Amino acid sequence: MAQSFFEPIIGQWYHDMQQRLFEVVAADDDSIEIQFYDGDVEELDMETWHQMSIVPAAEPNDANGPFDDLELDDFGSDAEDQRVGDWQEMLDKY
Repeated sequence: MAQSFFEPIIGQWYHDMQQRLFEVVAADDDSIEIQFYDGDVEELDMETWHQMSIVPAAEPNDANGPFDDLELDDFGSDAEDQRVGDWQEMLDKY
């Protein structure tokens, strides 16, 4: 099995052997927390990290990965349709 020679850096993105894109979101002496592009979170121990075959990757251009499956109702707004014009009307009186 290949070994990772990269130390976990919080905020750095990586690709693993299956080409899954993930970011290191937390790290201490004992464990590393990673978040995959789709939003899944996983905690690894340092030994597992160093056994992984990973390479640094660029941050994705589209940060919507974790939110791809959200529906409009998931945002908690009761407003049905808010248009720019609605806001402009409120400002026109000033």
